[in-house]
Amino acid sequence: MIPFASAIESNFRDQSVDLWEQFAGIPEEDLNEWKPALGLQNINSFYALMTHIISSGEYWTLHPIGVRTVERDRPAEFVATGSLAALKGRFDAWMMDLHDALETLTETDLARTFQHRGHGPVDWSVAECLLHAVEHTATHLGHLQIQRQIWNAEHSAD
Repeated sequence: MIPFASAIESNFRDQSVDLWEQFAGIPEEDLNEWKPALGLQNINSFYALMTHIISSGEYWTLHPIGVRTVERDRPAEFVATGSLAALKGRFDAWMMDLHDALETLTETDLARTFQHRGHGPVDWSVAECLLHAVEHTATHLGHLQIQRQIWNAEHSAD
């Protein structure tokens, strides 16, 4: 594995530990339905936020590398519901597919252009896509950590 690919994989591996810590001990109903008592009605559920992390991650990593075409329904990500087991299964599948792709990634592959059909620049290098995925995941990990702190504070008062 080339050093850049190894660094990407290592970063995702470290983030995944922190991501899943945020879900420890949260009941399934809170995973899908809990909102802070603070009146933050536009906050995403734990499940929806993790669905967005995975969907975005699949798009920005697997699609540019050429593993598979990833079609997203971004608005649906923020209203998604389901079980923790299903979420974990999808995340693990993404990480396995990404590992397999990173194993054979070359310096030439990193420079290849990916045409993104959304906001921002249209042409991204594969390297830029991978870095964006790491950054995006880290940002939302921070959101999950804050959300978990609020959840903990509300539930310790019970």
